Amino acid sequence: MSIHSTYRLSIWLPIIVPAVLLGLAKALGVPIADIDVLEILVYSLLWGAVPYLPLAVWGTWWVGGRPEPEIRRMMFRAPLLMVALFAPAALVVGLVVGALKPFAAVAVIGSVIIIPLGYAYVALAVGLRDWLGPRAA
Repeated sequence: MSIHSTYRLSIWLPIIVPAVLLGLAKALGVPIADIDVLEILVYSLLWGAVPYLPLAVWGTWWVGGRPEPEIRRMMFRAPLLMVALFAPAALVVGLVVGALKPFAAVAVIGSVIIIPLGYAYVALAVGLRDWLGPRAA
């Protein structure tokens, strides 16, 4: 797999991983609330997918033709970019529905979860790059 294809696949991991795990849990009859990590991933899909989609589409386009060091630098910034998209999106939803306080809490809690979860996906992307990508950049 090419370097660019590997990174493009990696960009979609925050959507693919929870969706696949949710499907497996449903197929096996495992209650989501029984497994804390699964519950966090499913909620990340529920709450984070909409603000993440524009970032993922842009990132998929942006990767094309870029040198790998530039892609890697952006990959390590991506969780911070997600926070920059997620927090305002949660606040806007709170304003629209007239419930700013609960959605401000969602913005804060979500931002706190996005950072370690985002860097877990970065670590997974690094592993995929080493496993699937060509040896020389």
